[in-house]
Amino acid sequence: MFTTRFADPYRHDYYGTLIFGAAVRKAGLPESITTRALRPHYASVLLMQGESVIVVAERLGHDNANLVLSTYGHLMPDSEERTRRAVDDAWGCAPGVPQS
Repeated sequence: MFTTRFADPYRHDYYGTLIFGAAVRKAGLPESITTRALRPHYASVLLMQGESVIVVAERLGHDNANLVLSTYGHLMPDSEERTRRAVDDAWGCAPGVPQS
């Protein structure tokens, strides 16, 4: 929570318009970005980069990963190639080279 110098929370309109709006402009982000959009964007980016559902749930403050999985699971990259590579690496196999 963001507070004023008197430890009071900022009014939503003040924070959303002046403080957050200025940060958006300074960062060069589209003016349409809202604070409400940042949380799902954060979760989406982490999942698309291969972060685990459990870690994303922890970062979002959820007790378990079910909500993250049901909400953002479609954004997770296909893991077929990644799992194949993991097994090949563990067994010391070079891709495309037949083992004798």
